[in-house]
Amino acid sequence: MYQDCLPGDVRIAINGKSCWRRRCSCRACFFTRVTASAEVIPASESRVSTAISAPVEEVLVKEGDEVIAGQPLVEMYSPDLELAVTAAELALKAAELDLVYWIPRLDRPPERRQQAEAETEQARRGVKRAQAEFAQATILAPFNATVVEVSVHPAEFVQAGQAVMVLGELSHLQIQTTDLSERDVPLVREGQPAKVFVEALGIHLGGKVIRVSPLAETVGGDVVFPVLIELDEQPSGLMWGMTAEVEILTE
Repeated sequence: MYQDCLPGDVRIAINGKSCWRRRCSCRACFFTRVTASAEVIPASESRVSTAISAPVEEVLVKEGDEVIAGQPLVEMYSPDLELAVTAAELALKAAELDLVYWIPRLDRPPERRQQAEAETEQARRGVKRAQAEFAQATILAPFNATVVEVSVHPAEFVQAGQAVMVLGELSHLQIQTTDLSERDVPLVREGQPAKVFVEALGIHLGGKVIRVSPLAETVGGDVVFPVLIELDEQPSGLMWGMTAEVEILTE
């Protein structure tokens, strides 16, 4: 249908104001169209960081690896946290032995038995806390993804919050506009069809709008609203960061 379209400029009203928009004038369709530049992005991406400051003990993956949610990515060297777990476990065993000693002694004050029970419960919480802190020494994949970049190596000291690698869901790429203006965004709605031209591949792709950002961004002094487009089909060779031109059929 699109090949037969003969576009023409028409004046339409948006929020009570008159403005020009590109409209198809063929017999087969009669659509208002919004165009914008765009880029290819993964459906999910993450700059994975560490929660503790420590040297890197081992990097378990490399760039290009496919990982699944929960898979270990990096091990941090943290003997102090490991020793803290051992100490907490020993404290729990001591508390449990003390509790066993006091339980059968019904001739003794019940307060001492209650104290032993409270100390045992506190020791159990101490073990859970130490284990949780030690677990932070192992950095896990937050979702199924591809390792796009690894930025640390063994023996390197990493500060808490520092990114150690970049993950992206490269098997599920989407298109996000970069310069769709505040004048055009009132026309755009979720579910509207879109045509995408990827210049690097020289191909046209179909898709639909799945999200219109409610938050504006400023690009080069212009106010723009990112619009996310889901592709009908992901072609071979499509890569994160490629540029595209988008045409959204708004009515």
